[in-house]
Amino acid sequence: MAVVEHVPKIHGRGTTEAAWRQSPWLAALPLLDMQALLAQARRLLVVSPHPDDEVLGCGGAIASACRRGLPVVLVAVTDGEACYPGDAWWTPQRLRRVRRQELEHAAQALGVGADAIVHLGVADGGVAAQEPAIAAQLAQLLQPGDLLLTTWRDDGHPDHEATARACIQAAAERDATLAEFPVWAWHWLSAAGEDSLLPAAARHALPEAIQQAKRQALACFASQLGRGAHAVAEPILPPHVLERFERGYEVFLR
Repeated sequence: MAVVEHVPKIHGRGTTEAAWRQSPWLAALPLLDMQALLAQARRLLVVSPHPDDEVLGCGGAIASACRRGLPVVLVAVTDGEACYPGDAWWTPQRLRRVRRQELEHAAQALGVGADAIVHLGVADGGVAAQEPAIAAQLAQLLQPGDLLLTTWRDDGHPDHEATARACIQAAAERDATLAEFPVWAWHWLSAAGEDSLLPAAARHALPEAIQQAKRQALACFASQLGRGAHAVAEPILPPHVLERFERGYEVFLR
């Protein structure tokens, strides 16, 4: 995730996980196993706007793919260096370095080696301006038969939506299968709304061992969780946000 100070849909504490647990339309989404998502893939390529989005939205899918012996590549579009603007300690330079390290540790917890991580180095907050170039880079990385996972095209954050658009273009060019996952949408969507807000969505169950791997991976993002010697007063992932991603399933739109 990245700073969201000026994003109209993302403000306040958002929809609570308690509300999502009571959501009739979320509960009504089909519940499938992860094999239903991964079965036809020759390789899994996950594209995230910022380090941590891939673990939040599809860490379980990544861990499941690794346990099935499916090759996995993680692509970080930005380094998430703009998440704490004006903070004296968390400068963009320090955040670039630390968030890359955190992503490497999180990937290892899921079963992905550091050599399978690609950093595009696009400016945090500037993904839309580089959308055509990102699509071209992704097209070079993609192979026919790949399953490409990325953030939802209507997620409510400009970097997330621009990343999705670039992935849509690249997947069409390379004949890859695309599935999208919500991240910020869980903040602003109404739990009492209609399931048409997430068209063609399904829940994919995570066995306990996969949930544990995801929890371990999320714990690696100390800079975002507000942990450690240089914690901030308002971290990007406070407990009320993090608990939205501790469910026993992940949601994908295809």
